Amino acid sequence: MLDDFKDNNFYNYATNLKKYYHAYLFEVDNIEESFKIILAFTKMIICKNHYTNNLNCKDCNICHLIDKNYYEDLKIIEPEGAFIKKEQVQDIKKNLSLKSSSNSNQVYIIKEADKLNSYAANSLLKFIEEPEDGVYAILITTNKKQILPTIYSRTCLISLKSNKDINYNEDEVKYLINFLNLIHDKKEASLPYLNMYFKEKYNTSQEIIRALNILEVILDTKLEEKILKNSNRTSSFYDIIKSSFNFKDNELIHYLKVIVEFKNKLILVPNLNINLFLDNLAIEMANFEVI
Repeated sequence: MLDDFKDNNFYNYATNLKKYYHAYLFEVDNIEESFKIILAFTKMIICKNHYTNNLNCKDCNICHLIDKNYYEDLKIIEPEGAFIKKEQVQDIKKNLSLKSSSNSNQVYIIKEADKLNSYAANSLLKFIEEPEDGVYAILITTNKKQILPTIYSRTCLISLKSNKDINYNEDEVKYLINFLNLIHDKKEASLPYLNMYFKEKYNTSQEIIRALNILEVILDTKLEEKILKNSNRTSSFYDIIKSSFNFKDNELIHYLKVIVEFKNKLILVPNLNINLFLDNLAIEMANFEVI
């Protein structure tokens, strides 16, 4: 069970949950290496007698069946060939349409969720948008940026990627956080301030790509810190992120999506008009209403 992973930040998050989110997206370095801790979390969702409630959990038949992938209320799929197909997602929906015969929660796990083809992704989106009581989704990927944004935005992101020290100039990190706060606070009215906060400092394609890379890491880190509240990271970079701003999850996801989209656009077409590019970046980032 999760007791085997007490040295992992995720342990503190999982064992203190009051209720479960209807869909989780796990980003990992290696799917097979991380699958044990994800399966331990799955057991907590399914089994009402899991170890946080029952010290005899290790003798639980449900968990033994889950380990052998024989438990009827757990469905696991992965790519057939290069992709996960629509039929595989439809089989999950069909199999979980009936209530559990053992009165437990039901879980479906999708390994390599970034390999959902477009038809499968759209079919899954409908399932996630209208979750049924007692049915939980767990998606696993090594690259969350390859997940359909509409699916990504409807999941609870959990990063199990290894913690690596990130060394950036502290002043530059604060400078870019000010840029995020400016966009967030002033929305469309932030355009006249861009020369002051961005254009004067970053005026070539390579400089802007570097700044967007840092912004991406800042937003990624903030999302992770909101989920793994008891993180043991102590570098100055993480300390700055923790205390500098407090956007809502859907705002963070929106900003992250726009940053990645525009960074990729600039990499592919490096001779873009820089002024127009930055104006459009700010407009897209500001073009968001909190629901």
